[in-house]
Amino acid sequence: MKLLSASGLLLLVACSRGSYQHEDAPSGSGGGASTPDLPENAEFALGAEFDGPCERSDAIDVNLGNAPESFVRAAYCQVNGVEPDAAVVSDWSQKLRTVAYVRRVDVVRSLCEAAARTCTLSYSDPWQEQVSLTASCQRTGTRDVGAVLMFWSDCPNGANCTMDWANTHTSGMNARHALFGFGDVAAGFYNPDNPGFWRRELLDARWAGMQFLLPNTYGPDMAELPVLVDALDDIGGGIQIGMFDDTWGWGRGDSPPWNQQPNMADVENSAQLIYQNKWKAFFQAIPEQYWYRVQERPFIYFYNAGTLKPQDQSSGVIARMKQLFAADFGVEPFVAVDHAFFADDNTVNVADSEFTWNTFSGNAMSLTNHHGVSHAHFMAKWDSLGRDSKGTIADGGDRIIKGPELLQQYLDASSTANVAVVATWNDLGEGTGINRNYDYYHQGQWLAPNHFLRVIRDAQCSN
Repeated sequence: MKLLSASGLLLLVACSRGSYQHEDAPSGSGGGASTPDLPENAEFALGAEFDGPCERSDAIDVNLGNAPESFVRAAYCQVNGVEPDAAVVSDWSQKLRTVAYVRRVDVVRSLCEAAARTCTLSYSDPWQEQVSLTASCQRTGTRDVGAVLMFWSDCPNGANCTMDWANTHTSGMNARHALFGFGDVAAGFYNPDNPGFWRRELLDARWAGMQFLLPNTYGPDMAELPVLVDALDDIGGGIQIGMFDDTWGWGRGDSPPWNQQPNMADVENSAQLIYQNKWKAFFQAIPEQYWYRVQERPFIYFYNAGTLKPQDQSSGVIARMKQLFAADFGVEPFVAVDHAFFADDNTVNVADSEFTWNTFSGNAMSLTNHHGVSHAHFMAKWDSLGRDSKGTIADGGDRIIKGPELLQQYLDASSTANVAVVATWNDLGEGTGINRNYDYYHQGQWLAPNHFLRVIRDAQCSN
C-alpha cells in the first residue's frame, strides 16, 4: 500500500454505535462457537525442545528449537551436519535476545550463506496444538476497536501465501488445518473462498474484544463477501463489518469497470463509477444487521493509493457518493477519509473523520476529531522485507517491528477515543498483521499465537 504522512492530534468527543449485539451460545449448543477436535480457550503450550541429533537436512526448518541456543544449534546442524562452535551459538543467541531487527530466518540465511549453500526453508508449528478461542468478552470502556482485514490470501502457494514471503505464518497456508474447517468440512486452507477462513478470523477478533473488521476491498474480490456472510451467520454475529475501500485497483483490471481510472474532477461520472461498483455492491452483500456503524451510520474507510486524481478535487466525489448511498439505503454513511484527500480544502467539510495510513512516517498515532468523533488509527508491527526484498537478511536500516510494545502503547494512548483502527489484522507479507500466527518470536522467545489478541483483550475486556 502507498504510505502517507502523519495527522495532527485533536480533541476527543463521544459517539454512538450500532445496536446489534452477539448473544453467546453455550459450547455445543450451536452458534458455531467451538471447533471440534481442538481444545477450547486453553493456554498454548510449546512442543518439546530440540535435543538433536545433529544432522544435515535438505530443507531447513526455521522454527526448530525454542530457546535461542537450541534454535541456533538446530539451524547450524541442519545446514552443516556438524555441531556449531560455542562462539557461533553464543553470538547469534545474544543477537536474537537483544537486537530488535534480527529474525530467526536471518540467522538461518546467514548460516546458509556462510556455508555457501542455497537453502530450501520450511516453517513447522512449534506449539503442541492450536486452540479454539471462543470465550466471551466482558467489555470495559466505550472505545470500539477494529482492524483492516486483508482477504486475498490464495493459499496454498498463491498470492499472499508463499511461506518464504512472510516472516510469520498462520496455520492453513500450506496444508489444511482444523482451525479453518467449516460445517461438515473438518479442515481447510487460509483462503477467503473457504468460509472457515472468515469464521476463524471473526472468532479470534471477537475473542480479542474487537467490535469490527474492515475487509480490504479492491473491487473484483467482492465475490467473496457471501462467504463472509455465511461465517457471520455461523458464529451468531457478535462482531460487525465496515468497508475499507482500497482504491489501488482502479485502472489496473483487465475488464470493466476495473480497467477504468476515475477522474476526481469529473464529479458525477466518478462518483457513480465508484459508488455503484464498490460502495453499493459491498453493502448490498452484507446484511444490515452486520453493518458496523458510527453515530448509527455504516462505516466506510476511504483509502488513498495514489490512483484517484486530482486529490485536490476530491471533496465533490466523496460528497456525491454519500448522497447516492443515502438515497439507496436511507442512511448517510460515516466516511473516514485518508489524509491525502484533504489536499482539497473542502474535504474537511464532507469527511466524517480523517486518518493517516502509515503512522511510522511520523512516529505517532493518527488521532483526529471531526464532528464529535475521536478516531485513532495506527500500525503496530512491520516487516516488509519478504514483499520488497525476498531473501534479504535484515539489518539496522530496515524497519523490523516484531513485538507488542507499539500495540500496547497505542492502545493506551487511544483509551479515550471513540474508534480505534489497527492497520492491519492480517497482512502477511508486510508483517503488519496482529492476527493468530504460530511463529511470533521476540527477544529470544516464542510469543503465543494469540499474543497480540491477548494485548487487545486485556485492554478491552475485564475477563
